[in-house]
Amino acid sequence: MSCKKTRLVPGGIPDAEAQKKFIKLIARTIKKAEREKGAVVFIDPTHQVHNTVNGYSWQEKGASGTKIISSASGRKRITILGAINAVTHQPTTLITDGNCDQEMVKLHLSEIRKDYQDTGTIYAFLDNARYNWSKAVRAEAKVLNIKLIFLPPYSPNLNLIERLWKFLKKKIRKNVYYNTFEKFKKAIFEFFKNIGQFAAELKTLLTLKFEII
Repeated sequence: MSCKKTRLVPGGIPDAEAQKKFIKLIARTIKKAEREKGAVVFIDPTHQVHNTVNGYSWQEKGASGTKIISSASGRKRITILGAINAVTHQPTTLITDGNCDQEMVKLHLSEIRKDYQDTGTIYAFLDNARYNWSKAVRAEAKVLNIKLIFLPPYSPNLNLIERLWKFLKKKIRKNVYYNTFEKFKKAIFEFFKNIGQFAAELKTLLTLKFEII
């Protein structure tokens, strides 16, 4: 026996067979998009709270050597609606202090289309959140020639962009203190503005190998 950190998984019951089939669908869709000169993106929002996240670091042994990091007391957060290209890893983001709803999703779809003006059909993988299924969002997607493909229930492991959010959290929030919300917000904008500096890390992280849970 060994003492290990617990691991969180979706609260529902994932369907392993459905996930296996979906992974094959992802591969077929990418090949189809390549033939059609289209694009494949994975879409999901994330909420980043203005607070420090504890992370591991090399420290001296003993309590006296423990590294102390300040944390913010507020609960203000930033909502990032993101899309990541399955092949090029190009991100398309819409950052807001508000919540994610169908109107924000529609606006984000428009931003995605702007990034792919000379592209055919955009195939977008996304989860089953209610606002994603709304008639308004599906109608907007149709107008923009974006085909929405919904993930199997309880399968966030099949959404490539989840790895980007984990990477963002590691780079921006782990063991890092921002004494104002504006500095925190600026750090997130700078992350996406200079995302090219992480190209090597993201190439290794954003592979099309998916875990089945």
